[in-house]
Amino acid sequence: MSRRIVELAETASTNDWIAANPQDGLWVRADRQSAGRGRRGRSWTSDIGNLFASTYVRARPEEGPLQQLSFVAANALHATAARWIAASRLSLKWPNDLLLDGKKLAGILLESSAEGVVVGFGMNLTHHPDGTEFPATSFAAAGISVPGASEVCAMLAEAFDAHRTTWRESGFAATRRDWLAHATGLGAKVLARLGNEDVTGVFDGLGSDGALHLRLQDGTIRPIHAGEVFMLKGQG
Repeated sequence: MSRRIVELAETASTNDWIAANPQDGLWVRADRQSAGRGRRGRSWTSDIGNLFASTYVRARPEEGPLQQLSFVAANALHATAARWIAASRLSLKWPNDLLLDGKKLAGILLESSAEGVVVGFGMNLTHHPDGTEFPATSFAAAGISVPGASEVCAMLAEAFDAHRTTWRESGFAATRRDWLAHATGLGAKVLARLGNEDVTGVFDGLGSDGALHLRLQDGTIRPIHAGEVFMLKGQG
């Protein structure tokens, strides 16, 4: 498959644009989104200066379940940010956030589309939202020289291809291993917010399907397939 990046001044949502143009290997980046969104329908602040980009992945028999792309994408985000930021300052938060100094720098949104999935990325380069439940940051706020969004997108597309190749050729075990190498909270006590239920336990790793394994007080493992995870105070 060939990689191509379309650049737009503005669009409602890069995920929606790609969903209307579902070509494997196609990327779109917009300077601004007028209707950006994050997980669970949350709005995504989309002012000029940050990265808003999406790509499309068609289901292929030689690749794994499409939901595993969340971890492929996270590994690509980490590798991209590490071109400008010391890797020791970066970490991955389940299920699909990239942290800088423990604050959210970037996020991923996967949405089913046609015969595949749209993978959307947002990275805070020049600014970040304030007052969010999980604190956010940006390159600028962290005192890091801010790269251009076009350059970041090109590096991200390259990294995504590389990690997708690893996933295709070596299976999810290799992707899982790479993700866990940068995971935050591993072995620490966390709170998993599951809609109508909050559960605390120790982050005990990932299952073969990507589920977060939460070790409860009685020693049993509860797999968490969807939800929000927060570090408890005093843990690190």
